[in-house]
Amino acid sequence: MKFEKKELKDHQVELVAEVTAERFESAKQKAARRISKTAKIPGFRPGKAPYDIIKRNFGDEAIEETAIDLLVNEIYPEVIKEAGIKPYGPGKLEDIESKNPPKFRFTVPLEPEVNLGDYSKVKQAYKLPLVSEDEIKNVLNNLQLNYATAEPVERAAEKGDLVSVKITAVLTKPDKEQEAEILKGTPHQVVIGEETEEEQFPFSGFGDQLIGLKASESKEFKHKYSKESIYEKLRGKEADFSVTVESIKKLVKPELDDEFAKSLGIPTFTDLESSVKEQLEIEKRNEYDNKYYDELLDKIVKVSEIKYPPQMLEDEIQDVLKNIEEDIARENLDLDTYLKLNKREKEEFIDKDVKPAAQKRLEHALVLDQIGRQEKIELDQTELQNEFSRSFMQMQSAPNFKDLQKEFTTKKLSNMVVMQAATRLMNRRTLEKVKEIVSGEGKKEKAKAAAEKQSEEVSAEIKAEENNE
Repeated sequence: MKFEKKELKDHQVELVAEVTAERFESAKQKAARRISKTAKIPGFRPGKAPYDIIKRNFGDEAIEETAIDLLVNEIYPEVIKEAGIKPYGPGKLEDIESKNPPKFRFTVPLEPEVNLGDYSKVKQAYKLPLVSEDEIKNVLNNLQLNYATAEPVERAAEKGDLVSVKITAVLTKPDKEQEAEILKGTPHQVVIGEETEEEQFPFSGFGDQLIGLKASESKEFKHKYSKESIYEKLRGKEADFSVTVESIKKLVKPELDDEFAKSLGIPTFTDLESSVKEQLEIEKRNEYDNKYYDELLDKIVKVSEIKYPPQMLEDEIQDVLKNIEEDIARENLDLDTYLKLNKREKEEFIDKDVKPAAQKRLEHALVLDQIGRQEKIELDQTELQNEFSRSFMQMQSAPNFKDLQKEFTTKKLSNMVVMQAATRLMNRRTLEKVKEIVSGEGKKEKAKAAAEKQSEEVSAEIKAEENNE
């Protein structure tokens, strides 16, 4: 068998393989036997009809087509081995350039290659933000609000009141094809002066517009949305608002003391403060770490050379798309409905939203894997077992666990969890190692260890001198 190898620009290779006439004849004999096993030929048992009889009944073309199918399956692994390449996935038969002798042209995607840049020169300080007293107070205040009792009052609304309203809002100058009416008799409740960053509906400071109004009273006013508004389609727009107050209630908050802490299952108020602080620290660390490592991997990707075939990116795109579909399914939506609600075309959504996210995720994963190999990161088996146990417990409590049990055997499910736990733990260890290198923590640790060692040696020398005396 002859073959030619040509490297393509998209990290694939083109292989052209030519089969000898003798091998083609042998394949045609095998093809005839295969045909005779499935076809009914009068006077012969399945698989026993002579070649000439099969040829007379089915013709040369049918035999040759079957022979070519057999040859493709036979020679593909041979030509991969001869070419000395490592495929990422199955190749594709692009063309049969000739039939006599058979000449095939394959395109084969290659395994990814990562040539890391010198990431030790990438500098990114790790400065974990501290939890402030105000942040702790905000959480405690929200807890107070959650456990507050609401008492109806016959007076004008004041700061701290729970006010129920109906809102109508119309844009003064809508864009073309944009609906002017953005709210129509929409019911809403607001605690005046207690709006959080996450609850800026219909805009930040809305509750202040209600101060002084009584039940059944209405108010009209204008509001111009900032260019940084969380409502993208309303940025820079002005709207006319009409608000009617339906009810006003005074909120009676519980005292922040030991009794309140005990009602939450915590011994003392001091313990409650500590618990809130600890939870905020975890949330802040997770948020900071996600951003820190994302930016860090972006920098390493920029100084590295990463090659992968288009099929690998396409697989990643499909995986990201699947995750998106699962997320919106929790909101009782399918992808088509979600796209219609957001006035997006699927192709444009994939090209502008899904593909960039998939490409970034893929390149981060490839770089991280290569760093793990280069730094010789190893897993602690005890820690891996603990990670597996946590992961399996989380999976058991997931709403789709029964569906997973139906789809996979217990062994396959366990193997899947082990692989996920190992990958997650390996990534974590690798990221910690890279952070140590780029933030200078490694040098500090080495300096500290050296200083401690030197101190121990000096102490040992002094003690030895004292003993000698």
